[in-house]
Amino acid sequence: MAESKIKEVMDEVLEKAEPVVRKAKTAAGSAVKMAEPVLEAAKNAGKQVASAIVPQIYVQHANRQFDCAVLVERCKEDFKAKHASAMIRSCKLYIKPEDNMVYYVINDIEDKLEL
Repeated sequence: MAESKIKEVMDEVLEKAEPVVRKAKTAAGSAVKMAEPVLEAAKNAGKQVASAIVPQIYVQHANRQFDCAVLVERCKEDFKAKHASAMIRSCKLYIKPEDNMVYYVINDIEDKLEL
């Protein structure tokens, strides 16, 4: 007798809970769909941050170290001092520590600086 009463109560609880569970599943599905663009945006933001990172590059030779970013700036400054009105469109550096020189080509104009 107690078992039949328990079964009745369980059936009643399940019957009343079914619509609530269905609504919860629908709401959860909607929440997931709404969250997908946010998750995608977060992934893209992470990629943009990673691609925005500028590496620091050094050349080491014979117990000396040269910061490539500093060399680039020095070459640009030297070029601008010699070609004040020219706008820099391209820049290539060739670092030769054994010659104690950095050779550069800016806008197809070759020159050099001492390291």
